[in-house]
Amino acid sequence: MAQTNYYLGKAVNSAGESEINLRLYVSRDIRIRAASGIWVDRKRWGKKNDINIPLIQGEERELLLEKRSKLKALTDYLENIINTSEDKSTIDRPFIEKQIKKFHKPTRKSVAPTEESFFDVMGKYLSTHKLSVARQKNFKVIMRSLRRFELFKKKEGHRGFKMSFANLSVDMLHQIEDFLGNEKDAFLKYPDIYEEIPYSTKVAVKTPKRKRPPRLDENGNEIPKGMPKPRGQNSVADMMLRFRSFIIWANDNGYTINNPFKHFTIGEIVYGTPIYITNSERNRLLETDLSDNKELETQRDIFVFQCLIGCRVSDLYKMTYRSIIGDAIEYIPRKTKEDRAITVRVPLNDTAKRLITKYQDYERGSLFPFNTEQDYNRKIKEAFKRAGLGRMVTVLDQQTREEIQKPLYEVASSHMARRSFIGNIYKKVKDPNLVGALSGHKEGSKVFARYRTIDDDMKKELIGMLE
Repeated sequence: MAQTNYYLGKAVNSAGESEINLRLYVSRDIRIRAASGIWVDRKRWGKKNDINIPLIQGEERELLLEKRSKLKALTDYLENIINTSEDKSTIDRPFIEKQIKKFHKPTRKSVAPTEESFFDVMGKYLSTHKLSVARQKNFKVIMRSLRRFELFKKKEGHRGFKMSFANLSVDMLHQIEDFLGNEKDAFLKYPDIYEEIPYSTKVAVKTPKRKRPPRLDENGNEIPKGMPKPRGQNSVADMMLRFRSFIIWANDNGYTINNPFKHFTIGEIVYGTPIYITNSERNRLLETDLSDNKELETQRDIFVFQCLIGCRVSDLYKMTYRSIIGDAIEYIPRKTKEDRAITVRVPLNDTAKRLITKYQDYERGSLFPFNTEQDYNRKIKEAFKRAGLGRMVTVLDQQTREEIQKPLYEVASSHMARRSFIGNIYKKVKDPNLVGALSGHKEGSKVFARYRTIDDDMKKELIGMLE
């Protein structure tokens, strides 16, 4: 995956502005610097290498918001070109500079573009664009959501409404953004829309021996089948970013000359501090007697094993006995294998080996007797509660962006195992590249930087240096 960092050039133009420069990480061996063509006042360039937006409403704020949006669009445009390139060795500085010029002054066809069906063009983008399986899945989610938005508009009185490049406007983008964040309301008002285009395409697995309990809301009321789960602001912003990439592609390929995203600001994606359990808490969880519930004990053991190897749950579920090579487990992270097929090798400690032996069954296709991911997460929460792991933690509510306090067992999930692996090793090693070699994160990963939490032990260690 391509990655872009920014820095401000030293030269100043007649308006007293400096040009934002790009540092593109194409691959491990190819790194390119290029001028973005976007200029900003140095006093508005922050320490985090981003444009600082003033809180006071006015012309300057609007101009800076437009520049920030344009910089993001340029970054998406370039990274998309890099990620879809089959031969990255052909990407050099002249090529990138040519693409930047094309971004600022895209070539237009002499005749007006013929308007195809909006969703036909989206389908063409999906079929011709080289996207990872995960990104294809995410884009299909956007397509289904926009189809439901089209039906919703018709239900709301706009009978002849159709999604098209021609009627796409800033106001329409705001309507789409609002719809994506409030699909629950649309479901309750027009449930037939979700019968025609379901919120999820997942087919429920038939389990005749055990009836799955109904989903309940926070008040204990049963949630209607097929009701959309609420999307947080991060999810909505991510969907809008992917939608913008499609619109830019449609402009570049002559399907439209309309791009309302030029005047539309997508919300920032904000993450809270990753929550993870300590080694002592993990041991307490493992030592808790759950023999009265073998299924719960099994899923608890799988979670502890995941804490000891640090993989994503999607990679864990694909592991077999062939994944064990010597005294280590090896796998290629599914999330990154399409553009960076690097094998991650994690040595197995004694606890991990004991857990493998405990469930050893060579006739079984998988390393452990896995349940569905949904059931796995539910069992993790139950095991945490049984182990008394209920310390209060501060998390970020993705709907309101406000900090809230919850007991640890309520926020426990399969991904907490990965966070625990990374966080506990990082406290000891403090070397992101070394820990990244065990977790599968690429060098310089922005996501990986989030795991660098500063806890009380680290603070005491720093303060002790003052003695």
